[in-house]
Amino acid sequence: MTRNLRFLHLGLPIVVLIGFGSDAAAQGATGIGSRSPPAIAANLLSGPGGVYAKIPARDEYGRDQLAMFRAWNPDPVGNHEANLRSLDPALANVVRKAQADNPGLRFVIGSGRRTDKLQRQAVAWGWSRTQDSPHRSGNAVDVWPLDPQGHVYFDRQVQKRIAIALKKAAAELGVSIRWGGYFHGFKDMDRSHFERVPP
Repeated sequence: MTRNLRFLHLGLPIVVLIGFGSDAAAQGATGIGSRSPPAIAANLLSGPGGVYAKIPARDEYGRDQLAMFRAWNPDPVGNHEANLRSLDPALANVVRKAQADNPGLRFVIGSGRRTDKLQRQAVAWGWSRTQDSPHRSGNAVDVWPLDPQGHVYFDRQVQKRIAIALKKAAAELGVSIRWGGYFHGFKDMDRSHFERVPP
């Protein structure tokens, strides 16, 4: 899905980590959480059991997309709650309500609050256009769909369903949000991105 997987332009900063050093510690503060080494190793597999098994190995530029996803969030399912807690409470409540109201619509937070360093890398690599991203304050979230087997996959129709669910939850909670699926000027939009609109 090289030409269809342009979702890497969704504002996801991609961090290339060889091990779990200082960048991993910084991500721990933003939602990577503490998982046992076997749990991390299981999700690093690209085989049928790996969380990224449905992600093509290369993006449209020929880069190792699997390595980028694994470095960014080695365990998106296991890190979901920590990523949720890192968000602005009003935005976190929107995500929680959308999930509770739509149990058949599975998704996880792939990216929540970001450190200065990660955001600088995002800008340097072209994954974000600004250092002043709402991810910095926890007012933005990138939501990744899961298939029935728990694999991350990016399907436009599923992403639209997630957007509808989040917008409905936000309206019921009185929280204004903006969906990146309506962004213009960003290649293939930013369908995974949702941000809180300041009152």
